[in-house]
Amino acid sequence: MVSKVFKIGQISDLHIGDDESLVQDIDVRANFKKALQSESMKGIDLLVLSGDLANEDAEPGAYKFVADVIKELNVPCCVIPGNHDRIEVMAQYLDLEGKVHNGKCYYRYDIAGKTLFFLDSACGEVSQEQLDWLKVEASKVEGEIILFVHHPPCFCGHRFMDLRFFMKNMLDVQKVLADIPNLTHIFTGHYHQEFEVSLGRQVVHVAPACQMQIDPNTPYFNLKSSAPGWQVINWGENFVDSKVYFE
Repeated sequence: MVSKVFKIGQISDLHIGDDESLVQDIDVRANFKKALQSESMKGIDLLVLSGDLANEDAEPGAYKFVADVIKELNVPCCVIPGNHDRIEVMAQYLDLEGKVHNGKCYYRYDIAGKTLFFLDSACGEVSQEQLDWLKVEASKVEGEIILFVHHPPCFCGHRFMDLRFFMKNMLDVQKVLADIPNLTHIFTGHYHQEFEVSLGRQVVHVAPACQMQIDPNTPYFNLKSSAPGWQVINWGENFVDSKVYFE
């Protein structure tokens, strides 16, 4: 009997505004819908929104829009905050019950025999409380796990983002992750550009942004594309792979 491949759609860095106005001359709401409605996202078993759902400062209208859209999908959805989100506002519109601890949104999610972990790096780092919790909880799982966090726990070769918006305590995070034997794949966003970075036996998969892509080759902000990007993850027996798509 062939085991089912579990399919995850990951959308990151939506940067939805408070209303239907364009954000940096981009129709970000249309971009989000394009990603969700793409052929590549058909048949997903889980949707993950990996941070920066709101554009600048946790606009309530952004979360209401996202909540209304995902209600129509009839697919379970996991969310984590990015640096432009605030938990107390997100929680008014999205189901975060049991997922917020001491002001941080981190949790374990079990579905279809798979175990996923989610961490909160909205402040630019991952707290020691989360890292201690992850070590304990991951040790309780016999099979492979995967992890989602907004900030990549490494430099990625993006001259603009690596210079200004990197994870502040990435070395501490790397040490903890390296000691988790059943963790091989880490999925992130934040950098508005796709990357795959090797951390020893672990791979960091950085999803492109749903809002826009930023040129990684300049140390200043330079818009590369206003087309939305997203990532699809296939998780089967003894393998995890991912593929990036653009509209």
